Amino acid sequence: MTVALALLLIATVAVAIAAPLLAAGVEVATSGDPGVERLQREKNAALTAIREAQFDHAMGKLSEEDYAALRSFYERRALTALTELGTRPAAQEQGACKHCGRRFIDDSAFCGGCGRPRAD
Repeated sequence: MTVALALLLIATVAVAIAAPLLAAGVEVATSGDPGVERLQREKNAALTAIREAQFDHAMGKLSEEDYAALRSFYERRALTALTELGTRPAAQEQGACKHCGRRFIDDSAFCGGCGRPRAD
């Protein structure tokens, strides 16, 4: 009886943890333009790489020179993607953020992509 309860508890926790990862209906609001989606992925990948480099530097895994080189490289990639996103027509749409081009969901006050206020 105790073993069955323990297995049920483990299964419940596993489902609760995996549910957001397996959610099929979750979509990121984009313009539908493959170029915009590619640029958003590029920007997000570069920002993630910068955070990882910061963490590795703080842990002592990267020297100051390596950290500066990596950060500079990924900052250029992120800025290039942001610049291209800003020049896309989707960025000027009524329901899209002026900064990153991501569409607002419903009546949200802040952008889900960059976190800036909607009126900004």
